Amino acid sequence: MALGSNLTKKEPEENSPPVDPHSESKESDSIETIERQDDSKVQNESVDEESVSYEQFCVFKAGGEEYAIPINLVKEVVPYPAVSKIPQMPLYIKGMSNVRGNIFGVMDLNLFFGGDKQSKNLDVKYLLVIDHEKYHMAIEIPEVPDTLMASENMIEKLSSTRLKSKIGQKYLKGIIKKDRRMIILFDILGIISSEKFTVAG
Repeated sequence: MALGSNLTKKEPEENSPPVDPHSESKESDSIETIERQDDSKVQNESVDEESVSYEQFCVFKAGGEEYAIPINLVKEVVPYPAVSKIPQMPLYIKGMSNVRGNIFGVMDLNLFFGGDKQSKNLDVKYLLVIDHEKYHMAIEIPEVPDTLMASENMIEKLSSTRLKSKIGQKYLKGIIKKDRRMIILFDILGIISSEKFTVAG
């Protein structure tokens, strides 16, 4: 139904002032202009929302902290297998393990980032296997990881001037802020491809 088609025309009252024939068109023009502005505002808002890019992350715990890596870097999560110790390796390299016929180095991420060396991850139940063609590494985790969609404005970049650790300056990429959680975003490929790791396929 067209706007105004259900309205009836009223006769002008005797004492009513004369009606300017142009006033109605001017008023309707201004309403149409406002409506167009509102429509364009809504369209701009929808475009802004669509332009926000999101990335999916794998979120897991290690040493009481929450860490995140891009989901496409995760190959699989498996129950914690038998791990063979390797002599003369750093404390954060727990050993090597056979996962589906492939040998992976097992890493304690908490110790790598300078966690308590006296504590032992007795609650470790799973391995987070990293998806990389050349470097075969897995991370010890106590529970099945979660996934998180995060936009760029949820990630706070960390400048080197705010970090005291050289490891932090090199491998930490930022903090994902989700509600009251602070999730550490780090460069896992930078870690496993560094000279400290020599397990290659």
